[in-house]
Amino acid sequence: MRTTLFALAALLVCGPTSSAADPKAGDFADETITVGKQKRTFRLVVPKSVDLTKSAPLVVAFHGMLIDSKDVMPKYTKLGDTAADGKFLLAFPEAVGRSWGLAPDKVKDDLAFFDALLADVSGRYKVDANRVYVLGMSNGGYFAHLVGKERSKTVAAVASHSGPLGLQTLGGVKADRKFPVLIVHGDKDRLLAVDFARENRDKYTKEGHEVKYVEVAGLGHEWATKQKVNDTIWEFFKDHPLDKKK
Repeated sequence: MRTTLFALAALLVCGPTSSAADPKAGDFADETITVGKQKRTFRLVVPKSVDLTKSAPLVVAFHGMLIDSKDVMPKYTKLGDTAADGKFLLAFPEAVGRSWGLAPDKVKDDLAFFDALLADVSGRYKVDANRVYVLGMSNGGYFAHLVGKERSKTVAAVASHSGPLGLQTLGGVKADRKFPVLIVHGDKDRLLAVDFARENRDKYTKEGHEVKYVEVAGLGHEWATKQKVNDTIWEFFKDHPLDKKK
């Protein structure tokens, strides 16, 4: 009886999910789930290289603000190619209003979206619970930091590209777990100065997090494609499964 009630509660929170008995590879551009009373959408990339009979890593990639989206981010990052090479599942959530939560209510809703997305994908595919990662660009990088902080016992590692920590960390990151973090930033970024990234690096380091800091000479507020940042991100993630002892 308790199992039935739990399943019903999960359905009300996350919406219906497909059976894990018949998972398929593909680029699914308009996945939908219901979070509370709101329908949320995301793109799910399941490379043919992933062995769907075994557990695989999941990377959740948060897009930047306004002109960016679940459909634009895959094009300029080429993360789908990295997912195929690395044999991992890849999700691009779509933000309401094209921006990730800054105000408290929106933060709460977007964190609930992350939780529901993870539950949905895990219900349909074999997701390795020790290899769930988040990354983001700009405003999405900010939100990746925040998801890492708020879901530190779920997320194995975080990568933020050109995205600063937010107001939620003015007093320190103070996460329940010291998660590893990769910070990538261009020293010619005119939208979000590199000083933010340096401060973020120092804040994490002071609190005992493992930090890999990549400052790209001559790079503005753009994806570090020429520097093969995707390879750097995936190598970092691959080397950092969830360590619940930290």
